[in-house]
Amino acid sequence: MTISSSLASRLGSGTGPARWSPYSRPSSDPAPRGGSTGTTSRPPLRVAPATARLLGPARKEDPAAATPGSRCRDARKQEPNMEMKSPNPKPTAEREEEPIVQKSRDGGGGFVFLCDLPGHTEAISGISLPAGSDKLYSGSTDGSVRIWDCNSGKVAGLSPLSALLPSGSLHAIQCVDIIKMGGKIGCMITHGTWVFFGITKSVEAWNTQTGMKFSLHGPSGLVCSMTIKDERLFAGTGDGRIMVWKFPDEKSDFGPVEILSGHERPVISLGVSATMLYSGSLDKTIKVWDLKTLKCVQTLCEHKAPVTSVLCWDEKLLSCSLDKTVKIWAASKSGDLQVIYTHAEEHGLRTLFGMHRVGKTPFLFCSLHNSNCIRLFDLPSFDEMGKLFSKKEVRTIELAAGGLLFTGDGAGELKVWRWAPQEEQPATPAPVK
Repeated sequence: MTISSSLASRLGSGTGPARWSPYSRPSSDPAPRGGSTGTTSRPPLRVAPATARLLGPARKEDPAAATPGSRCRDARKQEPNMEMKSPNPKPTAEREEEPIVQKSRDGGGGFVFLCDLPGHTEAISGISLPAGSDKLYSGSTDGSVRIWDCNSGKVAGLSPLSALLPSGSLHAIQCVDIIKMGGKIGCMITHGTWVFFGITKSVEAWNTQTGMKFSLHGPSGLVCSMTIKDERLFAGTGDGRIMVWKFPDEKSDFGPVEILSGHERPVISLGVSATMLYSGSLDKTIKVWDLKTLKCVQTLCEHKAPVTSVLCWDEKLLSCSLDKTVKIWAASKSGDLQVIYTHAEEHGLRTLFGMHRVGKTPFLFCSLHNSNCIRLFDLPSFDEMGKLFSKKEVRTIELAAGGLLFTGDGAGELKVWRWAPQEEQPATPAPVK
């Protein structure tokens, strides 16, 4: 089915770098056969859209484009090796023009606040930069998809945009179109040139280069989470099921759906490793599914409240919950996952995300529930390294090449940050009042 000419012109084709999202991000799998693969400078931020953000050992490459990852060789507490100055957490409608900088004292750099992208009126549920496009897509529970032109102003593409100095233009990304989806968007991810939007009773799939569009029907409620592995799209739904579609080849549409049943409440987070699919649910459990057989092989019941995010890290699984804990799971001798470390917080947790710094241990981002704060931790020590702030709790976090970080919160605030080396940062951070 081809997109109408008007919608195709809205989507555009572009020739820029790529990216991916919603409780999710881009995978290291090859792009599906249904469209052009494109060329991207962005790292695979997850083994599949909603998880493996912290795979592999430290890599000596540009820190902004490094693959999030490192090995958790043990979960024992290490000596603190870094700190990051944090701004005052009190939010306000008025914000100083000077950029917000959060820097560490180990010479590793920190995040510089660039700008807000205003327009959404409700929670942001997904942020996406598809391969081969110079457009940024953001989806919201206000029912709209906003398309942002990253070539606006005098900035050509995302890589040059990432070179913006803190004093540069705060209007380098402009909203060029708004598409109404007819209902709230529950989640959103990208795979190659495809963008997927989870809405009530369907997943909308757009190919931003070929102009193809599919509506994948089957869910009976809102699609709350998605991930992709082995040319299969997995979608967690509000009725507790997980729907599975195969990617199309050159002669067919998306293949027949399979249904994974077992959860009693909505599946709000999905993640994949090389062989397993992990699903976190409001029923307080995590289910482990064999990707070959699509059978549930284990149910993890150690959380005492809804499981809000799951994240694959090397050979381990991280999960967070409204029970105010982050848990690290590893396989026992029998092969079953067991908790090897629990990190406690004062608030429930909403979203986990990881980023690797060259030659150093990774950051773990922990977005706090009913709070405007994201806490940054060193892994595997869980030493606190700093905080980022928004208006309300942050629902989605995305990383692009060149060190650009996007955060979307429950108030519809979409913020752009840039990773900056230590020498680029001003001596004194500007606080958020």
